[in-house]
Amino acid sequence: MKLRNKLSYIALGGLLMLIGMLASSVFMPNLFAQRDKFGLIECTELRVLGKDGLPFPKVALGVDEHGSGLVSVYGKDATPKVALGVGDEHGSGSVVVTGKDISMGVSITVDDEHGGLVGIIGKDGIKILD
Repeated sequence: MKLRNKLSYIALGGLLMLIGMLASSVFMPNLFAQRDKFGLIECTELRVLGKDGLPFPKVALGVDEHGSGLVSVYGKDATPKVALGVGDEHGSGSVVVTGKDISMGVSITVDDEHGGLVGIIGKDGIKILD
């Protein structure tokens, strides 16, 4: 094959590729990454999934059944490791951190009716500090 023919095929391939890129950007604009900035996003729940492709979230922001705000961080085994809950009708809030086993952990709770509590759940059972 002559050099002239090779260059013609390369030019034709480049032209077809350019036409394909332009057509895809016109007819399928969602294929390109969005770089928009939003001033306000409103939703009832937001879940952040991991890059591992598993269906459970790594982080969840939402509202619980009582209308209180809730932030949860999950471990590799889909169990909640950190939970932050705020804003019930009494003005209370809580922070819960669990260990490898969900039956062990620490909780800090503030409640208008009873004050604050710190609970430690370990191998020896539950210990509550007022």
